[in-house]
Amino acid sequence: MGGDSSMSTSGFWAALNISTTYKLPHLFYIEDNGYGISVPQEVQTPGGDQVANLRAYKSLKFVDGDGTDPEVTPELIREAVEHVRSGEGPCLLRLKVPRLSGHTCQDTQTYKSKELIESEQSRDPLPRLKQWLIEAGELSEQGWADLERRAEERVRQAIASAEQRPEPDISSLTRYVFAETGEDGAPDLQLRGGLLPSGHRFPQSTEVAHPEGSRLNMLTAIRKTLYHELEINSKVLVFGEDVGPKGGVHAATLGLHERYGQNRVFDTSLSEDGIIGRSVGMALAGLMPVPEIQFRKYAEPAAEQLSDTGIMRWRTNNQFAAPMVVRIPGGFAKRGDPWHSMSDEVEWVHKTGWQVAMPSNAEDAVGLLRYALRDNNPTIYFEHRHLLDAAWARRPYPGDDFIIPFGKAKILRQGDNLTVVCWGAMVERCDKAAEGLDGVEVIDLRTLQPWDKATVVESVTRTGRCLIVHEDNLTAGFGAEVAAILADDCFFSLDAPIRRMATPDMPSPHNLHLLEAALPSEQRIRENMQDLLEI
Repeated sequence: MGGDSSMSTSGFWAALNISTTYKLPHLFYIEDNGYGISVPQEVQTPGGDQVANLRAYKSLKFVDGDGTDPEVTPELIREAVEHVRSGEGPCLLRLKVPRLSGHTCQDTQTYKSKELIESEQSRDPLPRLKQWLIEAGELSEQGWADLERRAEERVRQAIASAEQRPEPDISSLTRYVFAETGEDGAPDLQLRGGLLPSGHRFPQSTEVAHPEGSRLNMLTAIRKTLYHELEINSKVLVFGEDVGPKGGVHAATLGLHERYGQNRVFDTSLSEDGIIGRSVGMALAGLMPVPEIQFRKYAEPAAEQLSDTGIMRWRTNNQFAAPMVVRIPGGFAKRGDPWHSMSDEVEWVHKTGWQVAMPSNAEDAVGLLRYALRDNNPTIYFEHRHLLDAAWARRPYPGDDFIIPFGKAKILRQGDNLTVVCWGAMVERCDKAAEGLDGVEVIDLRTLQPWDKATVVESVTRTGRCLIVHEDNLTAGFGAEVAAILADDCFFSLDAPIRRMATPDMPSPHNLHLLEAALPSEQRIRENMQDLLEI
């Protein structure tokens, strides 16, 4: 349901394309009053009539008419509903109605002519309904007056009741940003959305890896994890542009479409807004959607959908939630560019209600992905392009029951003289840079929301020094958050200033030499380690 101007939004077009392509049972109900706040329809679409311009759409039935006529309007609605229920495809129902007041109380409609306002007032549907009921013998003048009186009484009672309600309890302000557990340790489940409210139970899992076979690259490890979860859970669906027969532009879904079919692993149109929008519907229907956004930069058109998904649990007080796993490849690879190679993971850390995972190797990729697929929160799962086939990131497959709970960092190297905090592709560089240096402790955060503050704070308290290394731009990168926490919690333990290394505030360059100059290199990381050790 929307107004006429909602038909100009990208979300409307994404939904319309999906619905008509697959002949889905959707009813698009548009109340057309000719204005979007103060903007007339003539500015929204050629000729000021969206429905007329949509007539060429295939598989879409149009039901169009006057929404103020008490006899015709119900018939139009009935016609639209019956078509959708018939299974013949979607329907667009457009009812034209007057707008009898401004968009808000402050909106005096000075942008409308006096003649237009008078014309709208003359189309007020209530007097038409009154006249029709009286002429049809359904209601007398007195009966209508009684109806008006009862309606006014109910409104006044509702206002009085609302005014008597106490102010909300501020102690519950931050509840239900994420899924919670009750005092008995049982999940405090939402009423609808995700797998758990329906009673779904997952197999036993373990945090202990049981390595098997030869070393796999991260790409194969991700594919193998998706394969297993699709196999054991019929409610998992994997989709996105090119993830079907092609197997993904990075080959992460290669062979999954052939194995699980069009209803489980499938392609979508090139619409990130639509990809995430349909994911929300699937999650609310009790499925586990695994949408792929082909490259990190391409998530921007879906930002509104992602934001609304993250806050759903909080704004409904745990009535609704949409757990899903959004796979997003990104970061530099053999070459860079501003569109495919951006990192910018901090944007999703700042999106309320979203978990963010950034594995640095194949074993962690398996454990974090499986945990996300079985969790009750929406997750951004960042697949770094450089690490997908990097030799350093290869590990044996850790087993079909292996998980890594979010918020648990991994200490790659132990030391007492310097703490190095990193994640994603910088883990490999920091690990190599620390070789041969005495007392350097290297911590891979693995997840940024939540992140393991306790491990980092304990380490820095012990070492007295900290170097934070990340690929994302320096200003307002997640390293700034880590540094701020350490400044608060470890100030009196520090023997040197907290130092950050990151990409300058610039896009990812195309040229390989420029790219390497922008990224924290292994050599410069080592030089900063040595410098801090000598302070």
